[in-house]
Amino acid sequence: MSSAVEKKSVGLLTAAMSRAIGEQLGDPAWLVALRARAGAAVESLPMPSTMDRPWKYMDVSQLDFSPYTPAIAAPQKEAPADLRARYGIGPETTALLVQRNSETVLAEAGGGVQIADFSNTRPTEAVLVEKHLATAIPIERSRFTALHYAFLRGGVIVAAPANVEVPGHVRIVRDLDQTGQFAAPHTLVVTGANARVSVIEDCRSGEGDILVAPVVELIAAPGSVIHYTVLHRWGAATRVFSEQRAITDRDAAVVNVNMVVGGRVVKGHLESSLAGQGSASELYALVLGDGQQNADFYTLQDHIAPDTRSDLLFKSALTGSSRSVYYGLTRVGLGARNADANQENRNLLLSRKARADSDPVLEILTNDIIRASHGATAGPVNDEQLFYMQARGIPRPQAEALLVRGFLGQVLDRVADQHLRDELGAIVETKLGAYAE
Repeated sequence: MSSAVEKKSVGLLTAAMSRAIGEQLGDPAWLVALRARAGAAVESLPMPSTMDRPWKYMDVSQLDFSPYTPAIAAPQKEAPADLRARYGIGPETTALLVQRNSETVLAEAGGGVQIADFSNTRPTEAVLVEKHLATAIPIERSRFTALHYAFLRGGVIVAAPANVEVPGHVRIVRDLDQTGQFAAPHTLVVTGANARVSVIEDCRSGEGDILVAPVVELIAAPGSVIHYTVLHRWGAATRVFSEQRAITDRDAAVVNVNMVVGGRVVKGHLESSLAGQGSASELYALVLGDGQQNADFYTLQDHIAPDTRSDLLFKSALTGSSRSVYYGLTRVGLGARNADANQENRNLLLSRKARADSDPVLEILTNDIIRASHGATAGPVNDEQLFYMQARGIPRPQAEALLVRGFLGQVLDRVADQHLRDELGAIVETKLGAYAE
């Protein structure tokens, strides 16, 4: 692809606009340099190809960036209580940050955790941002990540100090309602040794055409535990191309839950780098698709150190012409002795036009392991179970909904926190109600 075509394809997302965003936010010198490096990468990197493993099932070569521009911040007049009511935030939330169109409109710390917008950090938080930003997800990974760092706005750091168990949840709400915007939110979660923290990221958007390129970096110190949950409740025309990566130190653990109930396209790359001996990763996902929705996940469970453990369970229930893609790789390196890895993807097709692609892969470089397993299925609701319930007077729509609840319940049961499990269950019920309409 020629340089002329490359420049045209990014439209209004120019180096000059990137610099203007940095000036508006008051970027420190190191972040100015990072933006400039990302801007140069945008010009030099091609669009991802279906020949690239993470993009095997999605062709983005014709994606046109020219209609999009970063959002323009508008003054917000809602009181904190109104914002809490709008987003259904309960007392179990001990720290909160709400953003509208990448502009922070409410920030409340608590529970011993630090939470702040990148442009409004205290010195201790600023040091962590400078140290860890773009270390898990590098700038040059793809053109999307280069665009993300060039137009980064609305970055949030969550820092849990050593030996602190944060009660309740830390919640980040991201709400985008300006049609035609390109949003590049960043979430950086950093723990001290033996800390425990639960972060919920609630992502929403209006019904207009919006393009989002989020990046999530989870840095787990020795003995710490991070629970990270993202709720993809985007509007029907929003397209999302996200990157998430967790890096675990010795005896650390990361539990990552993704729920997709909205968005025209949600493309997620989820990675767990088990770099510390005895560390663990759990990756769970629920996809409830309808209409023309497309949820495409690429996962990597990378066992690097000895005695590491990973578990993955992705389930989707699809109706209409929706589609789910799962392409998962479990890699066990030469030094990953006694690795225990499981990878499972199950798909329920509730209409003739719904489609699911499942492609689990194992790369085992050592024979000194406990387990490395994978499995995948795709099919309709079990006819015998459906007949059994109808024979006992349950109408077909209600019987099918009960079976879908039971199918998805296996993932919900993996969520240890009761408040979060109830919230996810309520979202499932709302989506199943939409199926019946």
